[in-house]
Amino acid sequence: MSCLFFPPPRLVEGFLDPVSPTMQRYFILLLCLGLVQATLQNYTVDDTSPDIQYGGKKFQCDATSCPTEFTEGAFNSSATLTTGSITFSFTGTGIYASLDLIGVCSVTLDGSVIANFSLDVTEALAGSRANISESNLANQPHTLVIQPAANLTLIGFDQLVYTASLPAKKSHVGAIVGGVIGGVVLTTGALFLALLARRRKLIIRRNQRKTAVLRGISAARHDQKE
Repeated sequence: MSCLFFPPPRLVEGFLDPVSPTMQRYFILLLCLGLVQATLQNYTVDDTSPDIQYGGKKFQCDATSCPTEFTEGAFNSSATLTTGSITFSFTGTGIYASLDLIGVCSVTLDGSVIANFSLDVTEALAGSRANISESNLANQPHTLVIQPAANLTLIGFDQLVYTASLPAKKSHVGAIVGGVIGGVVLTTGALFLALLARRRKLIIRRNQRKTAVLRGISAARHDQKE
């Protein structure tokens, strides 16, 4: 693991220089830490969700309409059988789905074909599935379309999962960083003022001692003359 290296802060008159490259790097690091706030979350969408659009005839299987063997293990204990298209729009960076399929279908994302599947009855009964997996997408709106590509194609859809950013939270990082920078500047300014005042006192005391010495020398010379 690599680490950022910051040289020791530059000192001016014994105090941290707020405009030194090192201090500027600290401020930039704070800003970067504030910007890297977005976290990704997986969202599961059930076959019964209104966000799923079916383009043909469909039949919903649940515990009351289909054998238990078919719905057992299904998300929300339901699945939808259709001979038409399945469309889902989302905003995110990835999407994943696993389909039961007898026949042929194509899968497009934003109008481009990303997969073609073909399974016969034997393969379907043996447990083969059509798996869709797309990641590293631009974090923007997308549309997924699953389209039958041959007559008598039957698609069994249970669920899909897509990856998206969590709802943005109001960030106070800008105010915090601004406050930190402002606080450092004010503190450093106060330190500089204190330093100047201290130096001024030292100069006054040195001048006073110098004056006293000169007066002593002058008085001694005056006594010698007498």
